[in-house]
Amino acid sequence: MQNMTSVEIKYYDFGLSLHTVELPLVTVVMIPLGLGLLGAWFMWLTSWFKMRMLIRKQSKTISSMEEELDKLKNTPQLPVQAESSTDS
Repeated sequence: MQNMTSVEIKYYDFGLSLHTVELPLVTVVMIPLGLGLLGAWFMWLTSWFKMRMLIRKQSKTISSMEEELDKLKNTPQLPVQAESSTDS
């Protein structure tokens, strides 16, 4: 693998103390890449759960509407009375 040279990284901790770490360049590139992929996967997972909940809710709504439609199909219908119209 190329680019195995060491890179010096300086950062501040929560106590605002300066620290220095020396890491290979490939590590410095791969860590943000991995964190980005993990973040993207987490965002996809949350949207997938929301989609599944919406599908489940809509399926229940469809089932209840189909049951209501079946009940309405099986109820006896009253005959429709035609209006009497007279032409003058």
